[in-house]
Amino acid sequence: MSEPGRPPRSFAKLALFTAALALLSAVLLELALAAAAFVSPTVDRLLGSPWVAPTIPDPRLRHRGNPAFPEHDARGFRNPEAVARAHGVALGDSQTYGTGVRPEDAWPRQLEAITGQSWYGMGFGGYGPPHSLLLWDEAMALEPEVVIEAFYLGNDLFDSFDLVYGHDQLPELRSADPAVGAAIEQAEQTERLADRVNKLLYMGQDPKVDEAEGAATAEATNGGLSAASLARGVSAHSKIYGLLRRLRFEGARRMGAGSEPAAESWAAAQAFAADHLEYCQVFSDDRFRTVFMSEYRLHALDQDDVRIAEGLAIALRAIDRMSERAAARSRRFLVVVIPTKEAVFRERWATPTPAFERLAENERRAMALVEAHLRERNIDFLDATTPLRGALAEGLQPYPVGRDGHPNAIGYRAIAEAVAERLAR
Repeated sequence: MSEPGRPPRSFAKLALFTAALALLSAVLLELALAAAAFVSPTVDRLLGSPWVAPTIPDPRLRHRGNPAFPEHDARGFRNPEAVARAHGVALGDSQTYGTGVRPEDAWPRQLEAITGQSWYGMGFGGYGPPHSLLLWDEAMALEPEVVIEAFYLGNDLFDSFDLVYGHDQLPELRSADPAVGAAIEQAEQTERLADRVNKLLYMGQDPKVDEAEGAATAEATNGGLSAASLARGVSAHSKIYGLLRRLRFEGARRMGAGSEPAAESWAAAQAFAADHLEYCQVFSDDRFRTVFMSEYRLHALDQDDVRIAEGLAIALRAIDRMSERAAARSRRFLVVVIPTKEAVFRERWATPTPAFERLAENERRAMALVEAHLRERNIDFLDATTPLRGALAEGLQPYPVGRDGHPNAIGYRAIAEAVAERLAR
């Protein structure tokens, strides 16, 4: 007979048995999910930790996508899977990766949906045409019929210069003129171009601070004993946790949860710009509104700086070599020139700032040089300014209202449709 106030022993045994059964079930489910993730890269990505770094070091490219990152395939690129063959390959930077939108809204994925042909995206943030040249053999391994180099005027000139001069890659792309080399050396001694551009990109903050904070977070995750670090450790490694996180994410996405009303987003964008007046300019007319970062883009496009001028020359030399290699293998090669957000809105701003006007002039100069160069060499190209402005003409905003210079899903759609139309010719 049980003592008064105590539950019967049978109830205690039942509770213990239930707890043991639940624990055993959890362990078996964890093992099953871990096995599925081990066998299937797709499952591994879907259940992957959000704390995984999106990049890993690369001796030639400087960095490349981390295959362990949830949205990346086994090669580290942003595709559903690392296919063995593809009809086309899209090389480029973050504008091709699809920064700021869901993976399926990046323009290569939208191009695939429009054409019904397989497209493999090999774009990544911080890349330029020289990076694409380094990736050429990887791209050709997929036996594509078409290769696209998406050349972004916003910062590819700087990224091209930085890879070749700042990281000693592809020295054959450097200018053979000693005067150019001497001028570059002198300019770098005065102020490194990378330091200036990063200062504007990070709005006066030292990017190393963010890196240090990230390292501290990782250290706490790996070795800390706090409740927060323990929770993050479970989140990073448990496949059950990953499954629950994925189910929650998919449910929120399908229900449209988490998307801010436009008015709130615009209020936040204006507030940010007001706190960073030295770097941001607010644009608003009767139909559209957004925030520009003219100073940053100007310094990444200022051809009065010998290093940016050389960056443009390097990018064009890399494009020439890709065109030659494509022709040697009877592959179609197309250059898609992607403008800055500021260029797309240029004709709509009645009272531009001096920095915006200087940026506009430099971008016009760069586009004229690129167009003349490609025409002279019979390299097929598409200026994406026209379809992006076409979206504006239809009353559709192709960019976010904030300072982000990447298109939104509407903008990427405009690029994809224009590319599909060109390839159909």
